[in-house]
Amino acid sequence: MEQIADNVYRLGTKGHNFYLVRDGDEIAMIDAGCSKEWSSLTRALDSLGLHADAVSGVVATHSHADHFGLARQAVDAGIPVRVHVDEETRALGTYTGRYAASASDLPLFSIRTLRNFLPMMRAGVMSLDHLEEVGTFTDGEQLDLPGGLTAIHTPGHTEGHAMFHSAELGLLFSGDGLITMNLTGANAGPQMIGDVFNNNPTRAWSSLDRIKDVDASKLLPGHGDPWNGSPARAVQLAGGLRSAGA
Repeated sequence: MEQIADNVYRLGTKGHNFYLVRDGDEIAMIDAGCSKEWSSLTRALDSLGLHADAVSGVVATHSHADHFGLARQAVDAGIPVRVHVDEETRALGTYTGRYAASASDLPLFSIRTLRNFLPMMRAGVMSLDHLEEVGTFTDGEQLDLPGGLTAIHTPGHTEGHAMFHSAELGLLFSGDGLITMNLTGANAGPQMIGDVFNNNPTRAWSSLDRIKDVDASKLLPGHGDPWNGSPARAVQLAGGLRSAGA
C-alpha cells in the first residue's frame, strides 16, 4: 500500500491500481483489484487500524477483471458494490458483446507486456466471479462515500465506464479512460489505453471532452503512477501522443 495523498492510498501491482479513500473510520474503495488481492486489502486496512467492515462501499470504474476481481468477496463481506447503470450487464455476467481483450490480442513476446501483465496474472486477473446483483449509479450522481465522489460517465473502454471526481480532495480517479502507462510499450504520462483494450476507441476519445473542465490537480489512473496536473492538461498530452502516433 502506498499513500499518495492525504487519506488516499494506492493498492495493486506494477500493472494495475485500485484505491482507498479514508474519512475517519470509514473507507471508500475505488475499483476492486484482482481476484487474489483480498489479503492485500485486509493487510492495508489493518495497517490503518481498520477492518473490512470499515469499507462502506466499492464503486467500480468498470467491471474488467483487474478492476472488479474482489467484487464477489466484497459482497460476501457485506460491502455494497456499485457500477454505472450501463455497466450492470457486464457486472452480472449477462453481457453478450466482446467483454475484454484476450491474451491472443496482446504482444506477449514483448518484455514490457510481460512485465506489466505477469504481476496481474499472479494477482488473479485470469479469474472473475460475476455478481448475482449489483448496485448502480448514474452520470453526475453524488456518491455518499468518503471523498465526496461524483460519478462521470465516460464510455468507450466499456459502455458503462465511469470516472470519479473528488472536488474536496482535488482528485480525478480515471480508471482506464485515461491512464499514465503504456501497457504494451514504453510511453509514460497521460494517454489513452491501447485501442485493442477499448470496446469503442472513438467513443473513448470523445468521452475525454467530459473531463476537460473538471477541477482537479491530480489524476489517479487504473494503470500507471499518479500524475499531477489538471484533467484538461492530461487530455491535451494524451491527444499529443495520439497525433504523434505513439
